[in-house]
Amino acid sequence: MKQCIVIIVFLIFLGCQSIKPVQITASSTVAGALSSMTQADYSVTLSIPQKVKVNEEFTIKAELKKEFEQKVTISSKQQMFVYVIKDRNGKQINSYAITDKGKNREVSGKVVISENYKYKIKQPGKYEISAIAEFTVIKDGKSQNYKIESDSKKVEIE
Repeated sequence: MKQCIVIIVFLIFLGCQSIKPVQITASSTVAGALSSMTQADYSVTLSIPQKVKVNEEFTIKAELKKEFEQKVTISSKQQMFVYVIKDRNGKQINSYAITDKGKNREVSGKVVISENYKYKIKQPGKYEISAIAEFTVIKDGKSQNYKIESDSKKVEIE
């Protein structure tokens, strides 16, 4: 009976040890393939008007800049950016549907991907706007996800 318990304990330890190297190897392989690319290779900027009238539609322009020369595929939802508009209390006031349909862009060299978002605010006040780029970079069959937020900007609604 003691021998059976010793064998079972030995098999449990042996089984636990065989899983860890596989996980470490898999994660280091993916990281190694894209190690030359970092989040610093991309930047997100936002352009908005400083003042807008109540109920007047205005345009928010967001840009993703790729800062290196290598050819990659950038994959994202149809709309790459998520826009966040907050009132003076920090409450998000905008919402919209996001489609799951994807878009792939093969890009090489330094490029800028821009997108416009139109919005109308019904109450006067000061609002804070930011944009978040959500995308995946694919190179040599390996992929890495990114989520980069722009600096927030303020708009005054009169």
